[in-house]
This record gives sequence, C-alpha cells and structure tokens, in this order.
Amino acid sequence: MRSKSNSMLILVLALFWCVSSSGQQHLVCKNIEDVFTDDALAETRPRHRGIQGPPGKMGSKGERGIRGLPGTQGSPGRVDYDRVDAVIEEKITNSWSVMNSAISELKRNLSTLLPEWQELKSMFTEMKRKHEEAAAAAAAEEDCRRRGGLLHSGHCFTIPSISSQNDMNYEQAVAECAKHGALLAEIHDRVQQSTLYEFAVTKMPARRSRVDVWLGMEYEHSTSTLRYRSDMEIHSNQLHWYPRYPLSSYKYMVMLVRNVGSSGDVGLYNQLKSIARQGVICEKET
Repeated sequence: MRSKSNSMLILVLALFWCVSSSGQQHLVCKNIEDVFTDDALAETRPRHRGIQGPPGKMGSKGERGIRGLPGTQGSPGRVDYDRVDAVIEEKITNSWSVMNSAISELKRNLSTLLPEWQELKSMFTEMKRKHEEAAAAAAAEEDCRRRGGLLHSGHCFTIPSISSQNDMNYEQAVAECAKHGALLAEIHDRVQQSTLYEFAVTKMPARRSRVDVWLGMEYEHSTSTLRYRSDMEIHSNQLHWYPRYPLSSYKYMVMLVRNVGSSGDVGLYNQLKSIARQGVICEKET
C-alpha cells in the first residue's frame, strides 16, 4: 500500500512541476510514461479487460540447452532372465511342433505321390524304350532295304550272289557273306522259311526255273535235329523238306527255290559242302 501512495505522490509532483514551469516543457513532461516503469503506470491506470489480440510472430529458436551430467538418470531396470529363457524356450518348442507337423504332412503326401511317380516313371521309361526301338527298327529297315535285303525278326537277310551256274560251294558261300559283314542265314520255323523262300524268288535270274541257295544250320543224323550257331537244336520235322530228305550222310543245308510259274517240289535238303550251288542267303543282326 505504501508503494502505491508513493507512486501517486511522485506523479502529482511531476504534474505540478510541468504546469508551473515558465512556458517550457521539461524533458520529464514530454512523455511521462518514460519516467515511470510499466508497473508504476499500471498501478495508476484503471484496468479494463479488452478483446485479446492475435498471437504475435514466433521468435527465433533459442540455443540448445546443456545436456545433463551423467549419473542424473534413473537406475537401470531389473531383467527377469529366467522368464525370458522360459518365453524363448516356449516359442522354440512351438516352432518345432509346427515344423514337425508340416514334415509329417509332407511325408504323408510323398508316400502317396511316390507310387504314382514310380508308375509314371515306368510308363515314361517304357514309352522311351518303345520309341527308341521303333526308331532303331526304322533305321535298320531303311539300311536293309537300301542294300536290297529283307528285314525279318530283327535280322537283315540279303542274297548278295545268285547265279545261273553252279559255281559256289559251302566255303565260298561263307566267304561271300563275310564280305558283307554277315553270316549264312538260319531258318528256325516254317513261317520264316516261307518268308525267305518268297524273298529268294524275287532275286532269281529270269532264265532259270530253279536255284539252290546255301543256308547256315547243320543236320545231325543221330538225333534227327538241326543245330544252330547258338547250339540250339530243333527237330527236323519242324521245317519243310524236299521229298526223300533228309539223307543220313549229309550235314550242310540248302534250300531249293523255284521261279514263279515253274512246277515241281520245293523245300530243304542236306548236301556235301563241296558241291557247288547257285547262290547263298546271308543274314546280319540289326
């Protein structure tokens, strides 16, 4: 209260001084607000609440404060490592359980798919084998045809020499086939005999009514069988023979072939190896 009275007294004295001066305004009278502090003026002015104005422009950013000294932070927290280990172990156990379930499901699927895969693999292997066999057979047939031969039962049969003269004994027939990388042909059944007979007819000289061609199997009189290079034997009655054959004293085999239109018997007969015949049938495995 005393401070407020003093301020009022000073204000009155100042006013009196300004008025009583000889017509000149003293420096203090020019702007009395400059003489007193804001707080002093505020005490002398009536207070009226006005409308609040808009906020002023934000000032520039101040300097960064000094960081606090170490040791002013709180004490470190306490970690429950047993709990952490328990949580980790639980998560690992759950993960292994999920993985084992997935592996078991995969095994069940594989056990179902494996037989199907094996079946498909077998089918593919069989298809591949058949394709390769067909391709090999086609190539062999083309090669055999190119050499003027006949492909039958996986063998290429050719007649490299057939003459109008009796000019080839057994040894010469073997040598003729060897020149072409082949062996003397062997006949195993009547179907093959008929096939080779018809093939030989196509190779006969037009001016001959018959030809006799050497073959590879041998006649065994003691057993009435035919022996082959593989040592296989069949009874002689499984093939078609020329009448009154086989003879007991001959071993090497010949087939008599007649030209189309000629009459007479045909078939196999056994002969001496030194006797000359007209030709030979050779065979080569494809």
